[in-house]
Amino acid sequence: MFGKVDLSFAEAVLNESYHAKDSVDRPPRRPLGVFKAHLLRRLRHVPSDRMLVRQLWKDPRLRRICDTEENEPPYGIAVLSRFRSRVGPERLMRIVDDAVETLVEKRRIKGETLAMDSTFIKAYSRRNLDNRTGYSDPESRVGRAVKTRDLGYRLHLTVDCRSEMPVAMTVAPANENEKKHSLQLFEKA
Repeated sequence: MFGKVDLSFAEAVLNESYHAKDSVDRPPRRPLGVFKAHLLRRLRHVPSDRMLVRQLWKDPRLRRICDTEENEPPYGIAVLSRFRSRVGPERLMRIVDDAVETLVEKRRIKGETLAMDSTFIKAYSRRNLDNRTGYSDPESRVGRAVKTRDLGYRLHLTVDCRSEMPVAMTVAPANENEKKHSLQLFEKA
């Protein structure tokens, strides 16, 4: 699948977050390969970075997909977690926006009928003493989960009904209502 997708824009955006090639620091692992590892984790429903690293050690085919050389070890947990913080949400949104624009240009997304909804994402933190915020994740908030209240975020999506592809998205603390983000998402879509 990755062989048929043009990831040149994603590679350029990801390389912005790493130092120049003429730097004296140790060269980074391939940013595009780490990005592919994160995509692979989502596509294969791997629950954690630790489990992904185990699968990369076991399966040489997965290491090849993630641009790892044969004599090179797979990406470690530290590389995967530092990548997320180094790249940041703004650069990832630029990559997603470019992919959506490409799909619109190729007429895969028509945008005639849009649907909006949100889903709860659990924060990996425990509640703070005030019982409303996260201890190690201070931006998370207690909000409505499926049947209970839990600590986390809400992913607000606008989706093209015909192709079922996401057109616009935003992540907000779990205590914020969908209505607060609906106009912004509609304009972005």
